[in-house]
Amino acid sequence: MIQSKTFEIKRRFICDTIVIGGGTTGIAAAIASARNGACTMLIENCGHLGGNATVVPSWMGFHAPDGSQVVKGIALELLTELQAIGGATPLYPDPICGSMAAINTHWLKIVADKKIRNSGVQLLLHTRFVGVEKDGREISGVYLWGGEGLIYVDCKFVIDCTDTGVVALESGEKMIRGRVSDGKVQVSSWTFEIGNVDFTELAAYFTEYPDDLRPFPLKDAAAHVRTVLAQDAFVMGAFARLVSRAKKDGMLLPRNNMPGVIFPAAGKFVTVASRVENVNPSDSLAYTQAESTGIAQVEIWLNFLKKYVPGFRNCTLSDTYGSIGIRETNHMAGAYTLTADDLLCGRRFDDVIALGGYHLDIHSPDHDGIETRFPAIYMIPYRALLPLNTGNLLVAGRAISATHEAQASTRVIPISMAEGEAAGTAAALCAAAGVSAGNVSMEELQRKLSGAGALINHQQ
Repeated sequence: MIQSKTFEIKRRFICDTIVIGGGTTGIAAAIASARNGACTMLIENCGHLGGNATVVPSWMGFHAPDGSQVVKGIALELLTELQAIGGATPLYPDPICGSMAAINTHWLKIVADKKIRNSGVQLLLHTRFVGVEKDGREISGVYLWGGEGLIYVDCKFVIDCTDTGVVALESGEKMIRGRVSDGKVQVSSWTFEIGNVDFTELAAYFTEYPDDLRPFPLKDAAAHVRTVLAQDAFVMGAFARLVSRAKKDGMLLPRNNMPGVIFPAAGKFVTVASRVENVNPSDSLAYTQAESTGIAQVEIWLNFLKKYVPGFRNCTLSDTYGSIGIRETNHMAGAYTLTADDLLCGRRFDDVIALGGYHLDIHSPDHDGIETRFPAIYMIPYRALLPLNTGNLLVAGRAISATHEAQASTRVIPISMAEGEAAGTAAALCAAAGVSAGNVSMEELQRKLSGAGALINHQQ
């Protein structure tokens, strides 16, 4: 049996910073690195940029529930550009999510590609990360696999913006899957879109049953309903009473409500109601089964909507997006592990590089509901992006050093983009100064971030 095979390097590149993962976090990291003078590459496995943001058409987390803005910088810049061409709604206040803007995912792909190319970043699509070449504590090069075969990139700094932290893992960093106690992760969801919704009928239902719009009690649910019915889009966690009725009738539904976003004028509903446990992108067989399980639930929910929910009697399935949406995989064991307590008490850090205020939104692996807690406006320390064993690597996005509970807040798109912007800025500074990630000038990094419009102090 053949144990290994040697591949010839077909192409070589040289850069200062290489960013692995072209989701929104990687986009922010690459742009920040390039803007700060580094020769930068961005690597993405798909044929377009955007990652999970192209399968979940809403961005939440720019604001805390009290209305305080916690994220600006490149994340807000990208949103503003989308809004200018009709590719995104205004940011609407939300009593649970803080704020929400609905995104046209097709425009996101176009604008993100243009923005990356205008920044001078070398982009490689349809290219997979394979491994690293390491010299002591430093990564000297990165191996990729593209259409031509094996690619080698000689680099000074690497930023891991992947869903699983695979670059950190391959570099020798310890990764923790899900909860420390049992390794369980938040459930995943196949996002799908329902069209031909009779919004007038649905609005009448919510007016009669305002408590059925959201999964958590609101102080004045009726007033909330009146407000959101006038918006271009709004968040729901709806139909709990109807789901309960359907389950009593024998219908096997995977959740106790339907979370998602409704678009009144377009008569469409985008939902993440499917529920798939223990999804592991690092296991091809398990990952394939998860995709099959998730898409099979689409038909179940469609039948429920048609039979039980006002306004959906003649609805249609209009989009199933690209792949299952994953909320959690691995967490790096980094220089500092961000905890739920850090978020809930608003712990302050001298090495703050980003803020957050999104609720701890845990799509539980234990039951069919959602667990939530509301934090103070919190700080994310640079050390949560900093590995222990690799001097020229930073991690941003889902795989930062945070617990299962803390990551349930930091994982959302605007906050992850703020982390990416910080990582890209730090990488460029370190590459220019010839120092490791742990020796970056924190004063200069924070000054650069603030000067670029990023928020690192909620009183800014």
